[in-house]
Amino acid sequence: MVGRNNDRIVTIAFIIILVIAICAYVYVSIPKSQENIAEKPSQPTYVLTIKCGNITKSYTLDEIRNMPSVSGYGGYVKKSNVTIGPDLYKGVSVKYLLQNLSLPENYSIAVIASDGYAKNFSFDVINGNVEIYNESGSYIGVGNVTMILAYEKNGNPLSEDEGGPLRIAFVSDNNYLTSSSLWIKNVVSIDVKSG
Repeated sequence: MVGRNNDRIVTIAFIIILVIAICAYVYVSIPKSQENIAEKPSQPTYVLTIKCGNITKSYTLDEIRNMPSVSGYGGYVKKSNVTIGPDLYKGVSVKYLLQNLSLPENYSIAVIASDGYAKNFSFDVINGNVEIYNESGSYIGVGNVTMILAYEKNGNPLSEDEGGPLRIAFVSDNNYLTSSSLWIKNVVSIDVKSG
């Protein structure tokens, strides 16, 4: 009987020591693993890539928002002659985004959306020389608007449904509308091309 009691006491003591050791290990290990996670710098999330020749530049949304901004009213006319806008858009001028690159003479750009859709824009369009319409959708002529990479509409970040986080928009102070074919949603890349 005494031997069995001693065996039970030793077994219980062993289990208690094992439980204490496991608890101590968990207590010491968990804070260290959380510290390691906190120490690792998070990788930036790039939302835009600009390519020109052998140069590729990538930007986060915060970097784009910290660039000099342009605000103006813009909207578009659909093929069905339905008008959207004008609304107040804020973003960065496409010309500003390209200004520090070694641009070829009379360049054009291809703007690429997240779904792979791509649209080419000529030098004239980049400089805002496009057909403009009034708020009723009637053609006015060729006007001077500013091509921007917009990130806000009416003071709010662009939602995904509105083409966010970045979209091509054409704005002015005159509530001009432009063709819907010029407005590109969900922009992720701009490629500079010669001619």
